[in-house]
Amino acid sequence: MANKERIKIKFFVSYAHADDEYSSAFIYEFKEMSAPSEKYEYEFWQDTEILPGENWQDEIREALINCEVGLLLISPAFLASKFIDAEELPKLVGDQKKPIIPIMLKMVNLKRHNLKGMDGNQIFRLKVEGIKELKSFAQCSLSQRTDFVYDLFDKVEIRLDKLHG
Repeated sequence: MANKERIKIKFFVSYAHADDEYSSAFIYEFKEMSAPSEKYEYEFWQDTEILPGENWQDEIREALINCEVGLLLISPAFLASKFIDAEELPKLVGDQKKPIIPIMLKMVNLKRHNLKGMDGNQIFRLKVEGIKELKSFAQCSLSQRTDFVYDLFDKVEIRLDKLHG
């Protein structure tokens, strides 16, 4: 497959700015892991790409329209964000929904938090040998973060295979 052109996949990265430390670390690791994908060319859009002077709400709306998959970095701050709830989630899990990859960036209570329409979606967490509770990215040690991203990458590729037959 070395000479075949890879399928370009545009991801819209949705996250709460309160989680910058973890979201930046996650995106850095996930970009690194996905870059050599044999079949897909991953393209990530984040609001950090908005240039000074541009209307940031228009840019976000445009990116939501143009993305193929929503990469949702879920945390308590993500679930509490009025902007994410009003502007991003309706395009990703509402009537105009697109495929999503929900990732537990920081622990949320799946039974007690309002999951904003993602109740029926599998949220990725890391299964660690010998530990009953699945881990969010923020709960992982540095070496476990690599495992987290590796396992996620494998599952994302399988999901993309299903979407692109």
